[in-house]
Amino acid sequence: MRNTLAASLGAVLVFTLSAAHAAGIEGEYLEARTADVFTGPCISNAEVFTTGDQAVMAWKVTKGTWKGTDLKGLCVAAAVRGTTTFSQDRPDQAQAVVIVDDKATPAQREALVAMSHELGGARLSRVAEVKTARMTLKLEAHATTEADAAHSAHGMPQSPRASFWAANLAQIVTRPLDDGDHFCGNEVVAYSPLSSSVKVSPAYTLGHQFKGEGLDSRWDDPNCRSSFVGRFAL
Repeated sequence: MRNTLAASLGAVLVFTLSAAHAAGIEGEYLEARTADVFTGPCISNAEVFTTGDQAVMAWKVTKGTWKGTDLKGLCVAAAVRGTTTFSQDRPDQAQAVVIVDDKATPAQREALVAMSHELGGARLSRVAEVKTARMTLKLEAHATTEADAAHSAHGMPQSPRASFWAANLAQIVTRPLDDGDHFCGNEVVAYSPLSSSVKVSPAYTLGHQFKGEGLDSRWDDPNCRSSFVGRFAL
């Protein structure tokens, strides 16, 4: 199944943005999970059904409203625990903890939760807890360089450096992939991102933590090719 998915995704970019769903809201997206998403069979065959069932997804609204509520500048995130490796799991049986920006008003918090459910799909249908926290999400500007062109020639996708932080609950830190991140030699994007309506590229995960309550599980899984960085729009 994964080989089929990899073939369909082909190169470096995953694009699931649907103009048909355009609703006038957009922003930045960051995801990390406990399995490589940019990988080859030498790694993925060892991870499937054994790991990759935990993830943190985070969205920051940069423009727009959700059903009339202005959400510009606010963040929402979800820590998710699946039944097994995402893509092989039962999405409607996943458990999630949703984290809402503490700067949001009550109406904005309700809108952020609704938006996360829309983007996260069935894996956010069983929410164990909704938490409020100080949050930041940042994608750094990324200018194309000669080194980038060289990486591209070797088939390595380039994403901006990115970070997400929710106080005392979750964290993601990423950097662009580089030539040293080739292990199998035939790496591809092996999984789709967990959020719908995103345009993303894979990245190297420097930090990925969930240390909250509600999922009977916490994780700390840095130093792997397990992130997606990009943008969303509805």
